[in-house]
Amino acid sequence: MGEPAGELIERIARLERQHAELGRANRRLRLVTSALVLFIGAIVLTGATSSTTTESMEAQEFVLRDASGMVRGAIGIMQDGAVGMNLNDTKGQPRLTIDLAADGSPGIDLYDPNGKLRATFALGPQGTPGLGLYDPSGKLRSALNVPAAQTPGLAFYHPNGKPSWGAP
Repeated sequence: MGEPAGELIERIARLERQHAELGRANRRLRLVTSALVLFIGAIVLTGATSSTTTESMEAQEFVLRDASGMVRGAIGIMQDGAVGMNLNDTKGQPRLTIDLAADGSPGIDLYDPNGKLRATFALGPQGTPGLGLYDPSGKLRSALNVPAAQTPGLAFYHPNGKPSWGAP
């Protein structure tokens, strides 16, 4: 016990300060640990409740955009009840449309790079098929169809739209 009383008091005061500092550090550690446990728990619960596969999505229209924001396609329902899908090229021009009219008649239209209709294939309301081919200006130039009488028909048209030849 060769220490004088002053040094002993100073040593005890230093130990008390270190003890208080350790207590504060311990409280901070417990708070950080608790927050971390809550955060990890929330992530685990969120992961457990969300699925990577969505069973269904509902909308009246879906629009597809590329990375630059250009519309490249759309699927939607029209006001008259028709359902359609269109696909556009990188310039935004329509190139393909598929539609189902309100009366149930399906159709497929093909467009050239300028957005002009060049070919169409459709079934009429009674299921009769038809094929139309169009010139670069979008005018019907030839048609092939099987009307309700089951007699196939083929027709060619002048650039002004008047028939030039047809059978039967």
